This record gives sequence, C-alpha cells and structure tokens, in this order.
Amino acid sequence: MAVQPAKRAFVKPCPYDLCDGSGMVVDWDANETYRCRCWPEQVQRRRARRLSNVVPKKFQNLGFDREPLPSIERSAPVQVRAVRQFCERIDEMLDRGRGMWFLGSPGTGKSHLAYLISQHAMTAGRSVAIYTGPRLLDEIRRTYGDDESGSTLDLIDRLTSVELLHIEDLAVARPTDWVLEQLYNIINGRYENEKSIVFTCDLTGDEDEPGMIHPEHLAKHITMRNFSRLMEMCGDPLPLYGEDHRRNF
Repeated sequence: MAVQPAKRAFVKPCPYDLCDGSGMVVDWDANETYRCRCWPEQVQRRRARRLSNVVPKKFQNLGFDREPLPSIERSAPVQVRAVRQFCERIDEMLDRGRGMWFLGSPGTGKSHLAYLISQHAMTAGRSVAIYTGPRLLDEIRRTYGDDESGSTLDLIDRLTSVELLHIEDLAVARPTDWVLEQLYNIINGRYENEKSIVFTCDLTGDEDEPGMIHPEHLAKHITMRNFSRLMEMCGDPLPLYGEDHRRNF
C-alpha cells in the first residue's frame, strides 16, 4: 500500500512520522485521505494559537550560561539544577502532566526560571499559554460580555487543554468567590486531563509571620482544593530566597 502524507505548505514534523504535520495522510492506492494519529494534537495546537504565548522581551533568549542565570544559580543551585533537569526532559515531563512552581520574595529569579521552562517547551514544539494572574482573569471577564454563546466555556476549555500553562504571580489577584471559581475550573480541568502548569508566587507571609515563606499561605489564598491539586501536579515548591537581583541588573 502506497501511503504518502497530504501536501501542505507549512510542514511541522509528525511525532509518529506518519504525516507531514498536517494531521492528514493520503493513501494513494485506495484514493482516500484519513486522519493521522497526531490529529488530536494538531487540533489542540491550532486552538492554543488563540491563547497568549508571548514571552516578554525581558525574558527572551534566556540561557543557563547567560546572566542573570549564573547569578541566580550561585544563590539557588538546587533550584536551578531542578529546572535544568526538567528542561532536559521537557517532552517527558509535559507528557506526564508534571509541572513546577516557584515561591519566594520579589526579584529572586522566579520568573526567569519559569520562562526557561516555557522557552524549552516552545522549542520542543509544544503548545504554551503564558499569562499573569490578573490578565488571565481579565481575559475570562471579557468573555462574559461576548455575544457569542459559550465563549467563556470555550476559553476555559482552551486553557485546560494547552500543553503547558504558565501563570506569573498566581497569588496577586484578590481571591473573591468569582476568582476562586475560575481558578478551580482551570486548575481542576488541567488536573483531570494531566496537563502541566508552571507558576510563580510571591505570597510570603501573613500578619502573624510577615516575610516568612510557607507553601500553606497559598492554600489559604486560593483554597485547599486548588492548592491540593497543584501540589500533586507540581510537587513541592522551589523556594527562592535572598537579595533582589533586579537591583543588580
């Protein structure tokens, strides 16, 4: 049987080497076209293009051997090593739905490490959505005024199906009931579908222990049901302490 991939102007490799990345294969002997094994992944990536995947200029072209990563590594060698290992196994980690989260005070390198993961995921051809916590919620709010029926559900569905969701400053948003409901829809959807999350958080204490860093503070902020799911998906946080690197660069 002579089987050839369907012709397409833009070619993206098929992970199964069965088509040209279009998601369609042509059987010339049978004179028929059928969907490749990678079809669901191609559909997922097309839908993900409607999400934000813009890496800010500040975090473009990051490298473990370029500043400020060497400086961050000197103060947090264990954390940087963990990120390096994650990036080296990016396909495996995303296929397993594994994530990471970075907890600490401002300017300690949380965002740089998170963007390194997103950068490696994009280089590997994986779909990535990048948002700050407030912008993510603003995007959802906008859909409530949309005349198109089901636009909110469509956005939530895309946010739960993209291969990597990167959220900066997860704990910034004021935790109203509406905010907590939207976070649960996204986090639980990704949890059930084993999709990876990478996020940063600088929630570092309360009135009783100002300045102290405890993961449980996030649980109080976003509810235990959200926190529990994130802990299973991402494991223990990578804490970053020390001086504010922004004062040096």
